[in-house]
Amino acid sequence: MIHSIRRALVLLLVLMLAGCATTPRLTQEEVLGEYEPIATLERALRDAAARDLEILAPEGFEAARVRFEEALNAATANRRETALAAATAGLETIGKANDDADISRDLLREVLIVRDRANRAGASSIYSESSADLDTDLRKTASLVERGKLEEVKRRRPRLLAGYEQLELAALKEGMVDAAKAALQQARESGAAKTAPKTYRLAEEELALALSVLDADRTMTEKANTHAMRAKWLAERSMSITELIKDFDRRDYSHEDIVLWYQKQLSEINEPIATELPFNEPNRDVVLSLQQSVKDLLKQRDDTALARSQYEQELSVTAEQQAAMDKVASLFTSAEANVYQQRQDVLISAHGFRFPSGGSELESQNFALLNKIIQAINTFPESTVRISGHTDAVGSGILNQALSEQRATNVAKFLVEVGGVAPSRIAATGYGKERPVASNETAEGRATNRRVEILIVNN
Repeated sequence: MIHSIRRALVLLLVLMLAGCATTPRLTQEEVLGEYEPIATLERALRDAAARDLEILAPEGFEAARVRFEEALNAATANRRETALAAATAGLETIGKANDDADISRDLLREVLIVRDRANRAGASSIYSESSADLDTDLRKTASLVERGKLEEVKRRRPRLLAGYEQLELAALKEGMVDAAKAALQQARESGAAKTAPKTYRLAEEELALALSVLDADRTMTEKANTHAMRAKWLAERSMSITELIKDFDRRDYSHEDIVLWYQKQLSEINEPIATELPFNEPNRDVVLSLQQSVKDLLKQRDDTALARSQYEQELSVTAEQQAAMDKVASLFTSAEANVYQQRQDVLISAHGFRFPSGGSELESQNFALLNKIIQAINTFPESTVRISGHTDAVGSGILNQALSEQRATNVAKFLVEVGGVAPSRIAATGYGKERPVASNETAEGRATNRRVEILIVNN
């Protein structure tokens, strides 16, 4: 009896092992081919990394990455339901991270521009530790966006901006002497020392001055940097002269050919002025004629700028009006609307409306945004209001036009019936897809184009 039980247990174990052998673990490539949600999440993470979400929405990006790993591990072990649940959660997380990153880009736009300049100047390699510290601070600041602490983000913004500006300046100064040396080496290899010796020699002299300044006092980086920049410019000029002379030689230009080429260059410069240069006169008169034309254009520019300044002063807003405009701008989050001041008028570009797909009904989730719009209009009681509806470029132009008109009309109706705005003050129209403010090639751009604009006109 005991032997029979043992044989049965052994048989059962063999069957279990055989069952396991029939369901081998999948490779990552097989998982991505079989599980579309996981593949979608993997693509979304790659796109997010390319759009700097690791910095602009670090907590959301990391959470989505963890979800992807969970989904991948579950799928390789053939735990399908667990894998799909993790992938779905990851897609939801990366979607929110993208929204948070958009807000970070808006709030930290100037910081990101200067950071990019600093990196192009080589700060990340020359001052790797300081650059990494600033990037860590930037990630911490962006994580505050994810937590909704926007005022704290604004408070930290000047410090980040100053940090990256200092890093950019330091990198430029550190790298300029090396850049000048490299430019001189390149000029020497191009033959500039022989073909354009005067210019090349000036470049060498400027570099020597930069080095002597640093040898005398390492703290005089600004003065050394000035000489180094000049050396680089002269070295590059010597190469340009060299290439031009070589081109003349290749074409076997005579002296007359060179003069004709020079006059043609002057004619091309003068072409927008639409006058003919006096090449039948001495060269000095040709130069003076072109110089006078430029002076006349500059005077026209200055006269136009003066007239524009006077016009803008006539249209300038009072302190009370400016305070009212600032109040309106503070009502809306970046996820709800962008607010623009147009001289005395205020434009509210509300991309935060949520309409049913293909529909124009105002559902309850829009009421908070509508109440803010009513507050904004009431801030200017003597104004008139122009409401315009806009769509993205997806779908029929005729349907988009009708949809934009109906959405604008429904918003106007709400402002009258609920907000108490006099009907005589409001006009509504629709423009369909005809007035995009962003690219329709991306989901982000299409979302921005689907908006209702409220123009408050202060007559």
